[in-house]
Amino acid sequence: MKYSEMTPSQQKTADKIRKAYPTDERISQVNEKRLAVAGVIAVFYVIVRIIYVGFKGGLAVPELVLLFLMVLAMWGVELQNNVHELPKHFGKELDPAPAARGRRIGFYALAAALLAGTWTAAAHFLNIAAWKAEGADGFLTDFLISFAVIFLINLLLGEWEVRSYNRYQKQLEAEENDLT
Repeated sequence: MKYSEMTPSQQKTADKIRKAYPTDERISQVNEKRLAVAGVIAVFYVIVRIIYVGFKGGLAVPELVLLFLMVLAMWGVELQNNVHELPKHFGKELDPAPAARGRRIGFYALAAALLAGTWTAAAHFLNIAAWKAEGADGFLTDFLISFAVIFLINLLLGEWEVRSYNRYQKQLEAEENDLT
Protein backbone atom coordinates (compact mmCIF):
# COMPACT_ATOMS: atom_id res chain seq x y z
CA MET A 1 0.00 0.00 0.00
CA LYS A 2 1.34 3.39 -0.94
CA TYR A 3 1.78 6.04 1.71
CA SER A 4 -0.58 8.38 -0.16
CA GLU A 5 -3.34 5.73 -0.13
CA MET A 6 -3.22 5.32 3.65
CA THR A 7 -5.70 6.81 6.04
CA PRO A 8 -4.34 9.48 8.40
CA SER A 9 -4.18 7.01 11.28
CA GLN A 10 -2.28 4.52 9.12
CA GLN A 11 0.13 7.26 8.02
CA LYS A 12 0.71 8.19 11.65
CA THR A 13 1.47 4.55 12.53
CA ALA A 14 3.79 4.22 9.52
CA ASP A 15 5.67 7.38 10.56
CA LYS A 16 6.11 6.00 14.10
CA ILE A 17 7.47 2.72 12.75
CA ARG A 18 9.87 4.52 10.40
CA LYS A 19 11.21 6.61 13.28
CA ALA A 20 11.58 3.59 15.55
CA TYR A 21 13.25 1.37 12.91
CA PRO A 22 15.16 3.49 10.41
CA THR A 23 16.41 1.57 7.36
CA ASP A 24 17.60 2.36 3.90
CA GLU A 25 16.65 0.59 0.67
CA ARG A 26 19.65 -1.75 0.75
CA ILE A 27 18.80 -3.04 4.22
CA SER A 28 15.18 -3.53 3.18
CA GLN A 29 16.30 -5.61 0.19
CA VAL A 30 18.58 -7.73 2.38
CA ASN A 31 15.72 -8.31 4.82
CA GLU A 32 13.44 -9.36 1.95
CA LYS A 33 16.07 -11.81 0.71
CA ARG A 34 16.51 -13.24 4.20
CA LEU A 35 12.78 -13.79 4.53
CA ALA A 36 12.62 -15.37 1.06
CA VAL A 37 15.44 -17.81 1.88
CA ALA A 38 13.81 -18.70 5.20
CA GLY A 39 10.51 -19.29 3.37
CA VAL A 40 12.14 -21.56 0.80
CA ILE A 41 13.79 -23.57 3.57
CA ALA A 42 10.47 -23.86 5.41
CA VAL A 43 8.62 -25.04 2.28
CA PHE A 44 11.41 -27.52 1.51
CA TYR A 45 11.27 -28.87 5.08
CA VAL A 46 7.49 -29.27 4.98
CA ILE A 47 7.62 -31.12 1.64
CA VAL A 48 10.39 -33.44 2.85
CA ARG A 49 8.43 -34.08 6.05
CA ILE A 50 5.28 -34.93 4.06
CA ILE A 51 7.25 -37.40 1.93
CA TYR A 52 8.91 -38.92 5.01
CA VAL A 53 5.63 -39.40 6.85
CA GLY A 54 4.08 -40.80 3.66
CA PHE A 55 6.79 -43.44 3.36
CA LYS A 56 6.24 -44.37 7.00
CA GLY A 57 2.60 -45.07 6.12
CA GLY A 58 1.04 -42.07 7.84
CA LEU A 59 -0.73 -38.94 6.74
CA ALA A 60 1.02 -35.66 7.54
CA VAL A 61 -2.11 -33.56 8.15
CA PRO A 62 -0.40 -30.74 10.08
CA GLU A 63 2.27 -30.42 7.40
CA LEU A 64 -0.32 -30.46 4.62
CA VAL A 65 -2.31 -27.75 6.39
CA LEU A 66 0.87 -25.71 6.89
CA LEU A 67 1.81 -26.07 3.20
CA PHE A 68 -1.71 -25.02 2.19
CA LEU A 69 -1.54 -21.98 4.48
CA MET A 70 1.87 -21.00 3.06
CA VAL A 71 0.54 -21.12 -0.50
CA LEU A 72 -2.61 -19.25 0.56
CA ALA A 73 -0.52 -16.53 2.25
CA MET A 74 1.70 -16.08 -0.82
CA TRP A 75 -1.37 -15.86 -3.04
CA GLY A 76 -2.98 -13.33 -0.71
CA VAL A 77 0.12 -11.11 -0.75
CA GLU A 78 0.16 -11.22 -4.55
CA LEU A 79 -3.50 -10.21 -4.72
CA GLN A 80 -3.02 -7.45 -2.16
CA ASN A 81 -0.10 -5.98 -4.09
CA ASN A 82 -1.70 -6.29 -7.54
CA VAL A 83 0.87 -8.74 -8.90
CA HIS A 84 -0.48 -9.99 -12.22
CA GLU A 85 1.86 -12.39 -13.99
CA LEU A 86 1.22 -14.53 -17.00
CA PRO A 87 1.36 -18.30 -16.48
CA LYS A 88 4.65 -19.92 -17.49
CA HIS A 89 5.00 -23.37 -18.99
CA PHE A 90 8.39 -24.82 -19.89
CA GLY A 91 10.05 -21.50 -19.12
CA LYS A 92 7.90 -19.48 -21.53
CA GLU A 93 5.24 -16.93 -20.69
CA LEU A 94 2.02 -17.77 -22.44
CA ASP A 95 0.53 -15.31 -24.91
CA PRO A 96 -2.37 -13.43 -23.25
CA ALA A 97 -4.18 -12.66 -26.51
CA PRO A 98 -7.67 -14.13 -26.87
CA ALA A 99 -6.66 -15.62 -30.25
CA ALA A 100 -3.87 -17.62 -28.55
CA ARG A 101 -6.24 -19.50 -26.24
CA GLY A 102 -5.91 -22.73 -28.25
CA ARG A 103 -2.13 -22.62 -27.97
CA ARG A 104 -2.37 -22.00 -24.21
CA ILE A 105 -4.69 -25.00 -23.88
CA GLY A 106 -2.09 -27.08 -25.74
CA PHE A 107 0.58 -26.02 -23.23
CA TYR A 108 -1.77 -26.88 -20.34
CA ALA A 109 -2.41 -30.32 -21.87
CA LEU A 110 1.28 -31.02 -22.49
CA ALA A 111 2.23 -30.02 -18.94
CA ALA A 112 -0.62 -32.13 -17.55
CA ALA A 113 0.42 -35.16 -19.65
CA LEU A 114 4.04 -34.94 -18.52
CA LEU A 115 3.14 -34.50 -14.86
CA ALA A 116 0.47 -37.21 -14.92
CA GLY A 117 2.81 -39.63 -16.70
CA THR A 118 5.64 -39.00 -14.27
CA TRP A 119 3.36 -39.20 -11.26
CA THR A 120 1.63 -42.40 -12.43
CA ALA A 121 4.90 -44.09 -13.39
CA ALA A 122 6.44 -43.25 -10.02
CA ALA A 123 3.38 -44.49 -8.16
CA HIS A 124 3.24 -47.79 -10.05
CA PHE A 125 6.96 -48.54 -10.07
CA LEU A 126 7.31 -47.78 -6.37
CA ASN A 127 4.48 -50.20 -5.67
CA ILE A 128 5.44 -53.27 -7.72
CA ALA A 129 2.69 -55.43 -6.18
CA ALA A 130 0.00 -53.02 -7.42
CA TRP A 131 1.60 -52.96 -10.89
CA LYS A 132 1.45 -56.76 -11.11
CA ALA A 133 -2.15 -56.84 -9.87
CA GLU A 134 -3.50 -53.98 -11.99
CA GLY A 135 -1.32 -54.22 -15.08
CA ALA A 136 -1.51 -51.78 -17.95
CA ASP A 137 -5.22 -51.09 -17.42
CA GLY A 138 -4.58 -49.72 -13.95
CA PHE A 139 -1.68 -47.65 -15.23
CA LEU A 140 -3.79 -46.18 -18.04
CA THR A 141 -6.72 -45.47 -15.73
CA ASP A 142 -4.51 -43.73 -13.20
CA PHE A 143 -2.85 -41.72 -15.97
CA LEU A 144 -6.16 -40.59 -17.46
CA ILE A 145 -7.64 -39.57 -14.12
CA SER A 146 -4.45 -37.72 -13.15
CA PHE A 147 -4.30 -36.04 -16.56
CA ALA A 148 -7.92 -34.88 -16.36
CA VAL A 149 -7.52 -33.45 -12.87
CA ILE A 150 -4.19 -31.73 -13.57
CA PHE A 151 -5.40 -30.39 -16.93
CA LEU A 152 -8.54 -28.89 -15.38
CA ILE A 153 -6.54 -27.27 -12.59
CA ASN A 154 -3.99 -25.89 -15.10
CA LEU A 155 -6.77 -24.64 -17.36
CA LEU A 156 -8.77 -22.94 -14.63
CA LEU A 157 -5.81 -21.34 -12.87
CA GLY A 158 -3.99 -20.40 -16.08
CA GLU A 159 -7.01 -18.80 -17.72
CA TRP A 160 -7.86 -16.99 -14.48
CA GLU A 161 -4.32 -15.56 -14.41
CA VAL A 162 -4.54 -14.53 -18.09
CA ARG A 163 -7.94 -12.90 -17.55
CA SER A 164 -6.77 -10.96 -14.48
CA TYR A 165 -3.57 -9.94 -16.33
CA ASN A 166 -5.56 -8.66 -19.31
CA ARG A 167 -8.01 -6.85 -17.02
CA TYR A 168 -5.13 -5.18 -15.16
CA GLN A 169 -3.43 -4.17 -18.43
CA LYS A 170 -6.69 -2.58 -19.65
CA GLN A 171 -6.98 -0.73 -16.33
CA LEU A 172 -3.42 0.58 -16.67
CA GLU A 173 -4.07 1.68 -20.26
CA ALA A 174 -7.27 3.45 -19.23
CA GLU A 175 -5.43 5.28 -16.43
CA GLU A 176 -2.65 6.23 -18.84
CA ASN A 177 -5.09 7.52 -21.46
CA ASP A 178 -7.20 9.43 -18.93
CA LEU A 179 -6.00 13.02 -19.15
CA THR A 180 -8.28 14.46 -16.49
